[in-house]
Amino acid sequence: MDAETLAAYDTRADRLAAIHRAITPARTQELIRAFFHIGAPTADVGCGSGRDTAWLAEAGYPAVGYDASAGMLAEARAAHPQLTFAHAALPDLDGVPDAAYANVLCNAVLMHLPREELIGATLALARILADSGRLVITHRASAAVGEREPDGRLFTAIPPDYLALLLKHAGLTVQHRESRDDDSRPGVIWHTLVAERVPARSGRIPGRMGEPSSH
Repeated sequence: MDAETLAAYDTRADRLAAIHRAITPARTQELIRAFFHIGAPTADVGCGSGRDTAWLAEAGYPAVGYDASAGMLAEARAAHPQLTFAHAALPDLDGVPDAAYANVLCNAVLMHLPREELIGATLALARILADSGRLVITHRASAAVGEREPDGRLFTAIPPDYLALLLKHAGLTVQHRESRDDDSRPGVIWHTLVAERVPARSGRIPGRMGEPSSH
């Protein structure tokens, strides 16, 4: 993760966690219910305050939260002591095992990476997915002029077509993509992609583990 962005999250963790928890990502939750494998191991990459990790666990997706910020991890552990949180940073996700997760969420994280780290980040996200595993990624551009907001956080503009191409080269198949306006910030657009690791020599696109897909 960009060093200045990481410093912003560490030094303002309590404030940013409170903002994070006040928002309900309803559309992302809808897509998770539509595409994720219920009851299967799930990673929340860039978990921040732990909001999404907690929702995943409650919704039937047993989740581990990973984050690069020690400050945000402290907030997550304090708010959700029953859950597991660990340090791991994009683009490498060192310490996260290969093919360990049937579901991976990367919500509002990828844009905090410098552009040159996006290839490595998509490869790492693909690496931790099991065969038939599903990945949900959301990202947005900066609400400020330029790619760095006043608090120092980087918001790299990522064209959805480019991200879809990176996912394809990482061995994933894009199943769904959409763009939508932010609920409260005019001009801010959220982009979402859902991708799947299809097993080699598989003739089908699987749905939940062992079930045909309805998508």
